[in-house]
Amino acid sequence: MTDPVTGGAPDVRQRPLLIAGMPRSGTSWTQEVLECDDQLYSLREPDSEADCPSAIWAKRQSGRFPVLAPGDRDDNYRQLWAWSLDGATETLRLRLAGKMLEYMSPPTGGDITRLRARSVLERKRYLRGAWSPFMSLAGALAQHPPAHRNPELDGHRLLIKTVHVPLSLEWLASEFDLDVLVLLRHPGSVLASWITLDMNAQYIPFSDRPAVRQLAREWGVQLPGPDHLEQMIWQIGALTLALELAAANHPEWSLRTHEQLCLDPIEEFRELYADLGLRWSERTESFLVEHDKPGKGFRTQRVAGQLPDAWKQRLTADQIGELARVLSWFPLKTWSPDDFTAGTEG
Repeated sequence: MTDPVTGGAPDVRQRPLLIAGMPRSGTSWTQEVLECDDQLYSLREPDSEADCPSAIWAKRQSGRFPVLAPGDRDDNYRQLWAWSLDGATETLRLRLAGKMLEYMSPPTGGDITRLRARSVLERKRYLRGAWSPFMSLAGALAQHPPAHRNPELDGHRLLIKTVHVPLSLEWLASEFDLDVLVLLRHPGSVLASWITLDMNAQYIPFSDRPAVRQLAREWGVQLPGPDHLEQMIWQIGALTLALELAAANHPEWSLRTHEQLCLDPIEEFRELYADLGLRWSERTESFLVEHDKPGKGFRTQRVAGQLPDAWKQRLTADQIGELARVLSWFPLKTWSPDDFTAGTEG
């Protein structure tokens, strides 16, 4: 097989490719489209405590969204990413911890035992900032994942997507040699999704963390009050701004918005494939066509052209007004204040 661009042998030893976004920014859909390149070996959120027990241990002090700048030191978090970027090799110990975490996840259906119901509740509380013996035990079992390369990576380029690094993305890129795709989404769409899927409480507390407050001071952004909706919008603004600033500091990275990819998915992704050095194929185009249909919840199939402005119908007038008010505190560049009102094309 030859490289369609250079005509030479394909380079399968390229740098790992990281998709960095925020919760509900379209990272899962984007990853699935990029996975159509069969030269990729793909991992989903190895830094998420909800899915990876090693992340519970590594992030037990830094929180769901670690705040790190180049030059900072966090040995446990670095070890988590070193393991992830080596392909996240599993051992018997890690598989056992993974089974524990799977037991704590909501089942797809049917009756559950009282013990499992309690563990599912404990998991939910943990992700909202409370302590959980179940989650802590799984994390302790999965601490210090092995530092050796996954043999399944041989002949493949690693693709990882994460939604928990907006406040540590530049640190991560300074510690490891990566290609980065930053994915943004209109804050109104993110807010509507968080509310619809009841994710609004999962990512709070946030603004009360000292490191986050320090960032707010550096940005010149006022802190939110106790109102829940205000805190939620503030968090969306902070994560969006952090991604914008990181991308602005690294012009060598790729940057896309979810809305941009939705306008003409085939042409936009074809261009993105070229920018990332990936191989476009009929499989990719077929995937986009087949998944351009109605979907809901966490499913990634969508009528892409209907997504960019859907938040205007999904949010109430009061919620849209609050969105515009709180986001006016942030020096965002991708969208202007007019893009946060119901009467404009966002």
